[in-house]
Amino acid sequence: MRNEDYKDKGMIYFTESLNSERATNLANTHILSMSGRDYVIDTSCGKKRYREIKEFLKERHDYSILCTHYHNDHIANNGRFARAHSPIIYHCKARSKISNLRTNSYGQVLVMYRDMDKEGFLKRLGMFNDTWIKLLLKRKIYSRYITRVLLYAASIMISLKSIGRIYTGKKYVRYLEDVSRTGIEFDRMKADAWKIDDSLYAFETPGHSDDHIVFYLQSTRLLVAGDALNFLTPNDIQFGTVKETIETQKFLLDLVKNENIEILCQGHYPPLTGNDKIVDYISGIIEKHEHMYALTTGFLRGVNTALTFDEIYERYCAIDDPLINRLKKITFPRSTLVFLDVYLLKMLQEAGIEPGEGSVACN
Repeated sequence: MRNEDYKDKGMIYFTESLNSERATNLANTHILSMSGRDYVIDTSCGKKRYREIKEFLKERHDYSILCTHYHNDHIANNGRFARAHSPIIYHCKARSKISNLRTNSYGQVLVMYRDMDKEGFLKRLGMFNDTWIKLLLKRKIYSRYITRVLLYAASIMISLKSIGRIYTGKKYVRYLEDVSRTGIEFDRMKADAWKIDDSLYAFETPGHSDDHIVFYLQSTRLLVAGDALNFLTPNDIQFGTVKETIETQKFLLDLVKNENIEILCQGHYPPLTGNDKIVDYISGIIEKHEHMYALTTGFLRGVNTALTFDEIYERYCAIDDPLINRLKKITFPRSTLVFLDVYLLKMLQEAGIEPGEGSVACN
């Protein structure tokens, strides 16, 4: 679905749905136009999005592909549009991921299986009944090899069904290197950034993933935030961090206030307009994240480290809190945006707490 409501601000976008109450499954694609050049931010995935972007670009030859981060739903179509004069631009920390981008699917599942209690994870996953789970964990050789192979195959199938083929465009990839980031004086603040074009800047915003960046079009006060403001992030068990998520969101709030940003674009929601509304929106997200962080930190202070991860998670889910009660019902793969078990595991890891040995049984 193509939307041109913001064309006078130098932006059009493609989306699955305009429903502001619900996140889209596939990432939005935002295209910024300036100085005779187009910047395609997140080509997303699937044939439909490919056809939509192709139609837009058919008479346009000067464009670049910008990536907010490496997740498949944001970048799977990249290689279909990349050319020598139309490079794909990532954060430099995506360099180690380019050759194996589907790790965002199978890698996540295998790390969850490795680091969580296996029985509890398999039950939450919902792919196997209790009989199968007992069989798969009956012997160490089953849990170490057969189950991992099955999880790998299942996650690949889920990824192929939801994302489709990934076109990396590897030979056309360029990276925003740390050394090329400079301190830039904006209207009311100074921040390290990469200058992409005369009025287009990129900021490093880790948390959701370690290679996440956002793009700011200063001329029209428009910010493309990717998934940096998602709740409950990080869902990336491999490369996300809880503390950096909150730090990034506070930075974005400062940017919105100081630069009087009027349009906020995100990876899975329609644009939000009006500075006051955007400030309230980001403040609300930060408030929820800080609530979860304080609640979880307090819970972990009294946790018995002899307990397994599943035992800790069971007690965590028993907390009588509206957010906990809502989030504990959402697990992978029914959701690809919010995983409460991953959040708890990341908090345990960042606090340096190692659950009891039962949590790594059969490793």
